[in-house]
Amino acid sequence: MRALKYKLLALLVLLSANVVLGNETTPKDKEKKTENSGQQFSTRIETNRFLKDWSLTLHGGATTPFTDIRSYDWFRQFKAPSEVQWGAGVGLTKMMGNVFGINLDYTLGKLLGRTITRGGFAEDRTYWKTLGFDQEVYFKTELFHQGSINMYINWSNLIFGTNRWIKSNIKQKPWKERRVSLYTKMGVGFVRTESNIYNTADDLPITNSKYLRGFTNKFTEIIFPMALGLKFKVSKSFDIGLEGQFIFTNSDKLDAFNFSSAGGVQSLAKMNRDAYAYMNLNVTYKFGRIGAQKEHIEWVNPLEAYMSVVDEKLKNQYKVKDADGDGVIDELDEEPDTEEGAIVDTHGVTLDSDKDGYPDHKDPEPFSTPLLPIEKGINVRPDGLTPEQIQEVKNIVQNYINGPNNTSVTVDGWSLSMIFFDLDKYNIRTSEIPELYKVASVMKKFPDLKINVKGYTDVRNTDEYNMTLSENRVKSAIDYLVKTFNIDRNRFVPGYYGEKDNLFENASTEPQHQLNRRVEFYPAN
Repeated sequence: MRALKYKLLALLVLLSANVVLGNETTPKDKEKKTENSGQQFSTRIETNRFLKDWSLTLHGGATTPFTDIRSYDWFRQFKAPSEVQWGAGVGLTKMMGNVFGINLDYTLGKLLGRTITRGGFAEDRTYWKTLGFDQEVYFKTELFHQGSINMYINWSNLIFGTNRWIKSNIKQKPWKERRVSLYTKMGVGFVRTESNIYNTADDLPITNSKYLRGFTNKFTEIIFPMALGLKFKVSKSFDIGLEGQFIFTNSDKLDAFNFSSAGGVQSLAKMNRDAYAYMNLNVTYKFGRIGAQKEHIEWVNPLEAYMSVVDEKLKNQYKVKDADGDGVIDELDEEPDTEEGAIVDTHGVTLDSDKDGYPDHKDPEPFSTPLLPIEKGINVRPDGLTPEQIQEVKNIVQNYINGPNNTSVTVDGWSLSMIFFDLDKYNIRTSEIPELYKVASVMKKFPDLKINVKGYTDVRNTDEYNMTLSENRVKSAIDYLVKTFNIDRNRFVPGYYGEKDNLFENASTEPQHQLNRRVEFYPAN
């Protein structure tokens, strides 16, 4: 037996050395402090060093049988002789990436199974009689030796890792470091042991059952272990874990009882192939080549790190920049050096709405009409008319004032006031502000005075359109006086006349049209 132990240990050492020498690659990623949901965290990965990818595990726990001789299907007897025995071992794992690895495992321990006469179900209490025994019996093994090579799969990295990263971004919460890992192992190996059956009453070996094996009870059999476990990260060097193994054997020899010669009783066998379970607690030491990083690859999802680094690169590459502060990002700005305070369009180009060579933010009249001459950004108004035209306007205004439908409109030297508008516009031009100031001054001087405010247009549109336009011009004038000079709105009597009562009934030139686009002010009482 001792010689066999040494042979097994030598085999494990050779297999381990072969794995070490056969794999010289490990994924490398970047350590990058990135920002997630406005908070800092580190992916713990560096570009110039390998991650740890080896681990050594010590485990110990309890074994239970799934054989013909046992008490219950899924429960065990703790009363002596107890069906819960011990097991212990060591495992060596080499990770090929953050998901898959190769595991070598060696376990030694004992197994024991017994029949019962009390408790459980009727079939459990009487099954030992069916097996051909005349009293309660139990089997036990000598120290068994189990060796296996297994595929190791980290399900946390395979399934859950990427979703954790995405979920943290959706919820705008920091990405927390993972501390729990779910894994499985499955593989092939062998078990070497010796088992015998004993009477429960006197602990003597059974020799009178026709189903006992008729040859030595020492055997070596192929096994197929499967394991499911949870790991808990304690530090960068150590993990602790809980693991459950179920080991299938390729024979019915484990309990020293065999139905192969039982004939018609074969169908009564509980287990045609014996198996056993091994629940264990374990401690894992993680290590790597000389100079490796402190972090083990199993606790790092490279995809998470990659996505974080890419996200940071994209953020830096496409960071919104607006060098001239005009509200248009540099990538879309066709005029990236716009001066401060300039009004720009959606392409970042300085606006010159009336195309007079003065940008809107410097233009004293940004919406000058192209139908009138422009000097220093301002339309040349009626003052720019010829002396004959000026006299004609004076005559028309005087006749209008002295007409049969008008009363005296002179108040302490103030007579009829007018302001003029651009074509199709109703905004107050800067050139008209002095006239509005004059209206406000008179109204301030005479608090009981009410003022008629009448709006007009030229003839270049429909009656309906011009009526609305004249209404908007009257409202703009009244709003200006109310907001600028704090005059009560009730002191204004608005009137909207569109293209009626034009100063030039048959206007044909732009200066004539300009004089028709007006709002008049005169006393209403």
